[in-house]
Amino acid sequence: MKQLAIAFILFTFLTACGQTKSGDYWSNLPQPTGWVNDFDHLYTKAQKKTLDSLIANYEQKTSVEISLVTIPVTATDKEHFEDLTLHMAQTWAVGKKDKSNGILIGISKEYRVIRIQNGFGIEKLISDNQTKGIIDSYFIPHFKKGDFFKGSYDGIIAITKTLDEANR
Repeated sequence: MKQLAIAFILFTFLTACGQTKSGDYWSNLPQPTGWVNDFDHLYTKAQKKTLDSLIANYEQKTSVEISLVTIPVTATDKEHFEDLTLHMAQTWAVGKKDKSNGILIGISKEYRVIRIQNGFGIEKLISDNQTKGIIDSYFIPHFKKGDFFKGSYDGIIAITKTLDEANR
């Protein structure tokens, strides 16, 4: 019985270590495979293709780069989720270097959290309050119903419309 308790404590410790800021996921980020990187498997293949096309078309039209990433709980703990999304945006170099016009949308189903990281060039066009409003009005209502595709699609459309209005 004592060995079982020690094994459980060791397993818990090792699992917790793998979910911290210093875990392997942080130092060995997966490479992005497109605009949509569904590491938590929230979308079907067709849904990923639709979202990727939506983002690619907007990038071609405006040069704004939007990356959507779903992050499994094994990548980090909830406390460091926001830090991980910023690390991903910087490491993956989302946005044109000379314009800093990237947006990274990070989603964790299990932690029930979403974070949008706006590049400095985007921050001039869309405020933190506007970003929060988009999350609350477009992403979250659908996420609460378990429809991550609809929430992501509507949220991206809202972001692009807000950016288009700011550029008029």
